[in-house]
Amino acid sequence: MKLRARQIYIVDTVEQCEQIAVKFEKSASYLPILGLDCEWVTQNGIRQPVALLQIADNNGMCSLIRLSKFKTIPSSLSDILSNSNIIKVGVAILDDAHLLMNDYNINVSGCIDLRYLAKESCLEERSLSALAFKLLGCELDKDWHVRASDWEAEELNDRQTEYAALDAYVAVKIFEQLRNKKISWWNWLFLTDKQKWDKVTEIYSDYKDLPYQNVRTNGNTKYKPKSNVRLYSTSTIKSAKVYDNCLMENVDGTVMSTCSHKKVDWYISQGLAELVNNEPKTIRLNFSADLKNRKDNFSVLPRENICTVCGRSEYFRKKSIIPKEFVRHMPTVHKTHIPHDTLLLCYWCHIKSNAFDFTIRKKLFNMCQIKELNPNEYQKIPAYVKIMRSKSLAKTLLKSRHSLPDKVANELRLEIAETYNMKPDRVFDTFLETLLTIKSLKYENDCQHNSAAEKVVKHFLEKDAISELKAMWRQHFLDTMKPKYLPLLWSVNYDG
Repeated sequence: MKLRARQIYIVDTVEQCEQIAVKFEKSASYLPILGLDCEWVTQNGIRQPVALLQIADNNGMCSLIRLSKFKTIPSSLSDILSNSNIIKVGVAILDDAHLLMNDYNINVSGCIDLRYLAKESCLEERSLSALAFKLLGCELDKDWHVRASDWEAEELNDRQTEYAALDAYVAVKIFEQLRNKKISWWNWLFLTDKQKWDKVTEIYSDYKDLPYQNVRTNGNTKYKPKSNVRLYSTSTIKSAKVYDNCLMENVDGTVMSTCSHKKVDWYISQGLAELVNNEPKTIRLNFSADLKNRKDNFSVLPRENICTVCGRSEYFRKKSIIPKEFVRHMPTVHKTHIPHDTLLLCYWCHIKSNAFDFTIRKKLFNMCQIKELNPNEYQKIPAYVKIMRSKSLAKTLLKSRHSLPDKVANELRLEIAETYNMKPDRVFDTFLETLLTIKSLKYENDCQHNSAAEKVVKHFLEKDAISELKAMWRQHFLDTMKPKYLPLLWSVNYDG
């Protein structure tokens, strides 16, 4: 069987993108379900920024959005992708969502991985092509010549266009078939638009934005495939356990707080405490500590080593619910709540939460009549990504020039040369040192950010409403991330 998208729009400009966004917005108002996929180019084993974003609706309208040709990402597209009420479906769709966030600072919410639905329907097939053949009877073109073709080419050929459009459209049709296993097409026919949406939301809400965890077997050995975590971020990612939940007691035996093994060992080595229990590991101070400012037991409760939002048990990053740039300007008494406002998130939820924070920043700046920072300055565009990578490569070449194999060093110099359209033998050390002076668009205005945050804090201090500011950040986190595993006693109005 041959499946074709009814309408294919190739989007090369921001203006065209805004027009197609209006069409999808209208389509989603009828049935808020979209198929989504991404394509990119790999050069010398290195992935380049996403070049093509494919979006398709239930009626066969498909747009191929050529992000590699954009200088900025229109807000109309970002609004659709970030709207969690519009379901986006695909296989490994959260991987694509993370790439869009990393490459273009685009937040994609409301994603459902079709593999969960296939598993729920007792199907063994997991790939898009296998599900398409099983459920739709059509065979997708998965020739590697097309999959690995130049998606940044000046013009896409017919085969590329059909391949890319079908990947998004087929995802929607597969979703339809899997949905029919839950809701018969006859019942679906007589539901109103609102009833359809409410039914789908009720059935699949648990799978929204849930990373797919596939455990496959190989003989008698079980293993998990490597997660798509970007290498440059691993220094801040904790692979498993973060909270040791050891206990620290005051000299009178009153439990003061939980702490880490490292802190326990330090107190004992300095002669400031002695070990009084091994399970859980507990130390008792040799001096009296002041606890008069503590109003509840939040700090003494054990913390679970899971993502506060989705429950994932690996790849953690700590999230400051109230950003440090605001906290540093608050009075000392309000800086004692850091444990309460530091929550454990998985890598993916951490990225999404940071993207949502731009919304409340804008709201606070407007409320305090502070000039808003230009959001376009922080949009990641392909050229910028390449330039910042060249800076990283230059640092590697200069720092490890004597230990790098010649082959590796030559490959790094070649990539830098291609970025700046120059000959590799002209990439001298002086040029590499120049690259190190490039400022990141994301961080070059740190002083401006801190100044704006300081003005916000000052505004609330003058109104004696600093607790209101903190509550706004906490409520924002609840509304945008909808965490399912908040610590006991955690509260929007916490003032312990």
